[in-house]
Amino acid sequence: MRDTELYFHLLGLVKPWTVGQVELSVEKLRVDVRVEHPGELLWPCPQCTHKGPLYDHSEERTWRHLDSCQFLTYLHARIPRIKCPKHGVLQVSVPWAEPRSRFTLLFERLCVEILQQSTVEGRRRYFV
Repeated sequence: MRDTELYFHLLGLVKPWTVGQVELSVEKLRVDVRVEHPGELLWPCPQCTHKGPLYDHSEERTWRHLDSCQFLTYLHARIPRIKCPKHGVLQVSVPWAEPRSRFTLLFERLCVEILQQSTVEGRRRYFV
């Protein structure tokens, strides 16, 4: 199994999203995953049912994800934007994160579980 296919499954991605590249830095204990999509799709407006073609992309964004073993893991993607006749130019929704979040949904869920199950001192040691 290729690294891109492995991370596609580990991240829980769904088509049309794919993993284009996985970069491992042993020195930095870091994995960077580049998420991509094909260009010829109709994307749904995040506020209504209109589907439109790709208008452009937002700047590349980065999200913190769950660790891959002891390696910090980050997703990188340029989110497509569409031009909705009713709402104007908007970013489409991505399946791995909430709008404007810097963390994946899975990472946020882990953080909430840790915060609910630990003491203040335990949380400080984990997150510092």
